[in-house]
Amino acid sequence: MSTMTAKRCFRALSTTFLLILVRAVIWAQGTDCPPGCSPGRWSREAVDLSSVRSKAPYEARDIRVLSPDKQNIAHIVNDRWWIEIGESKISLEPEKSLIFYPAELGWAPNSRALYITEGTGYTTGYTLRIYFVDGDKLHEMKDVNSKIQDGFARRHKCTDGELPNVAGMHWADDSLQLLVVAEQPPISICKGMYYFGGYSVSMKTGKIVERYSPEELEMRWKDVFGDNLKNDFERLSKEEQASLP
Repeated sequence: MSTMTAKRCFRALSTTFLLILVRAVIWAQGTDCPPGCSPGRWSREAVDLSSVRSKAPYEARDIRVLSPDKQNIAHIVNDRWWIEIGESKISLEPEKSLIFYPAELGWAPNSRALYITEGTGYTTGYTLRIYFVDGDKLHEMKDVNSKIQDGFARRHKCTDGELPNVAGMHWADDSLQLLVVAEQPPISICKGMYYFGGYSVSMKTGKIVERYSPEELEMRWKDVFGDNLKNDFERLSKEEQASLP
């Protein structure tokens, strides 16, 4: 075999190995999203639910996000989503099974719960939905989004009445708590734009058990920050960083 032929064979084998390695990494992270899923814009522990760069990526989407135990799959196809367990398919009623973009999804470490953060735009309208997998049924935790919006707006209300963004950030306490962030929308009509705060929510009761300033969130969970929170934190004053929501 000539030296040139040997080099070509080596390159081909190297490329094949690299593709296999990339594929293995994707599956190890619990995703199947060719050409590869990126972390969420709110939380790096979530999966950004887009596989294409287009104006409406949900029109050409087929993404599977595996639970940590690999037993459950959140399957997103275009503007619909459902859960697959083996050969079974668990769906919500038509209205709740809709999912547009921007959106991201995060499974709980115990594989029995997940959250979806979804926006009506790139800077406003983000809301949080939390679901529990119970056998062949999906149950939604009610009122968490509205509780956090109402609590946040008491001290950090947008002057024009724009509702705060709410997003999932980090599962804690062996999946018994979810760390949630609320953000003053980064638009000029909101006097306190970019400010955000954290709330620890009990998955047993749905109640808020702890609040965190931006500074506390950055100190404890900086590595979890998605680009939205990174950019927000850099724009806050020292006083704002230390302020509780």
